[in-house]
Amino acid sequence: MLRTVGLSFEDQVPVITSDPNRADIALFVGFVARRPDTGLPTPIRDWLSAQGWDRIAAQRPPAYDLERLLNVPVPIDNWQVFDHLFKWDQPFDIAGTRANTTLFGAAIRSFFAQGGRKCYVVRAGEPIPPDSMPVNRQQFIQTWIGLLIPGYPSGFDGSPVDPTGWRGMAHLFGLPDVSFLSLPDLPSIVRVPGSEVSLAFQPTEFPQGFIECSEGEETIFLEEFHSPLNGPRCDRVGYAAWARAVSLAASVLINRQREVQLVTGIPVPQAGEAAQAHLLKTLLDNGRGPLSAQPDIQPDGIASAFVQLAYPWLRTSGSRDMPEGLENPEGVLTGILARNALGRGAYFSAAGMDLGDVFEVFPLLSREQMYNALPVVSADHSGVRSLIERVTLFGPTPVGLRLLSDVTTASSESYRPASINRLMSVILRTARRLGEALAFESSAERLWEQTRDTLSSLMLTLFEAGALRGTSPDEAFIVRCDQSTMTQADIDSGRVIAQIQFDAAAPVERITVVLAINEGGQVSLVAENPQSGTLSGAEAGSDQVFEVVGSDPLSAQVVLTDANRLLNVVFDDVPQLIALPTGSYLPMEVIAAINARLAWGYARLSGDQTDDPSGHVVIGIGRLSKPASIAVQANPTLGFATTIQVKSAGNYD
Repeated sequence: MLRTVGLSFEDQVPVITSDPNRADIALFVGFVARRPDTGLPTPIRDWLSAQGWDRIAAQRPPAYDLERLLNVPVPIDNWQVFDHLFKWDQPFDIAGTRANTTLFGAAIRSFFAQGGRKCYVVRAGEPIPPDSMPVNRQQFIQTWIGLLIPGYPSGFDGSPVDPTGWRGMAHLFGLPDVSFLSLPDLPSIVRVPGSEVSLAFQPTEFPQGFIECSEGEETIFLEEFHSPLNGPRCDRVGYAAWARAVSLAASVLINRQREVQLVTGIPVPQAGEAAQAHLLKTLLDNGRGPLSAQPDIQPDGIASAFVQLAYPWLRTSGSRDMPEGLENPEGVLTGILARNALGRGAYFSAAGMDLGDVFEVFPLLSREQMYNALPVVSADHSGVRSLIERVTLFGPTPVGLRLLSDVTTASSESYRPASINRLMSVILRTARRLGEALAFESSAERLWEQTRDTLSSLMLTLFEAGALRGTSPDEAFIVRCDQSTMTQADIDSGRVIAQIQFDAAAPVERITVVLAINEGGQVSLVAENPQSGTLSGAEAGSDQVFEVVGSDPLSAQVVLTDANRLLNVVFDDVPQLIALPTGSYLPMEVIAAINARLAWGYARLSGDQTDDPSGHVVIGIGRLSKPASIAVQANPTLGFATTIQVKSAGNYD
């Protein structure tokens, strides 16, 4: 990087307080060096002082340092600010060759490159030496992860009300506008010792000749992306430590920061590891792996609506100096989710979005690796899942590299679409502000009515934005706050309990949440989808699934040509002509393509939900509030030998 000598002028823009209802801001916690030749800009210094960090840094050195920006949250609103403050491109001299190895800096660069507008950065320490060979690997892992997740591995060390003890991700407690948490350096910590040592690189021989110049695009030569180091690789011991860290971070979000999503990349498996051939099988491990359990059930469980895994790793225009030209995918994914929230709405799926300056994925997954399903050991001991249903994947499509899925690791069908958890976060964040405004009101009819009106206004806004499913607000959501949602003991203690039921635009069942506002104005989530409550018989019976099932199962390979790639679906006499791409596809790829184009409904394979292995295409819509109809025109290739039509028997409300 060139740095000119002489006078330079920089505009110092004051740090602007974010709208607390934003759903695009990320917190990055990791290891990076501070640039020694740059002072702290006045706006950032003033913001840190206003938050009290100058006082804390003065009381507790060297754990906190304002000038070195150590263990303090720094608001960053563009890449230039980060580059000015942090030496993210710090080279290490290894075997006489200098190489950049900071996964942290690469993740933040990609966050802004993909469309992110604002993030916070917590520098937990200096970068991890890439050629470090720990004498005690367990101690090495515990020390470094402990800087990111204080208290690892035994528990979490941090109080929401005591900022003098906030280290690493504990800074979430003081950043109420954050929606995403990223820990990009985790793979470097759990890597196999010595895996970074590389064999001597032999440059690829290219035949001499002329090539046509591209217009408006930078020509990229593969040899520019070679480094004297290998990227971090992970073995079974490393995966166990990584899963424990993810589980512990998720448990903090579940119990204390429910508006935040953990976005984390899966480490690349070492050659010869079982995960290299079948990543999902390793993560499930016949019911013993981290994807088979929730964080509150076992210490390394990561099956949670608050965890979004990203894979494979990526090569971008900014990672050419990284080992193997690779970077952790979580920076790219977090940027895409921020762009999706700003441009479309956080409650819409980001699947199908383009990847900006990403030009290659590693390792390149086969269709079988992505779409082959495995039995899932869950609470109800039912269902089969594929990797693309549990992990947010990047991969090639006929129109270029795309985000193939946008899912959490949740075992529940309702919370597996990541957009559902983001929708829940929007509702909870707004409800929390409502609780603060009503902190000094007495619990009575007037307050209950005000709570209902405010929450109903929020849900109406979401309905009009397309986040909820239904032909009218009455179909899309119900808000309750009255004596039917509270006991006399709740009223006497000043607790206000509101119940919200809503149908998300995603193809899931109706979701019910119960919010409690205590006398201090604090809002807590009492229950999600309660098994028992105050639902009346009519409302309890409103969760109806209305589906058309194909007459014939899909073949193992579905070949789509111009003659059979059209699928005509009619909802309530409104036709939708779905044009699928030509080519040869697995059944799950066909389902994904239909869902990407189908409005107000969903597609699935029958084998996904039952023990039926035949794989019939199912086209459906969710809860009905009036007589309705579905028709699917004949397409034998897609399993519809003839036109199939069904009509509802009547009003379900």
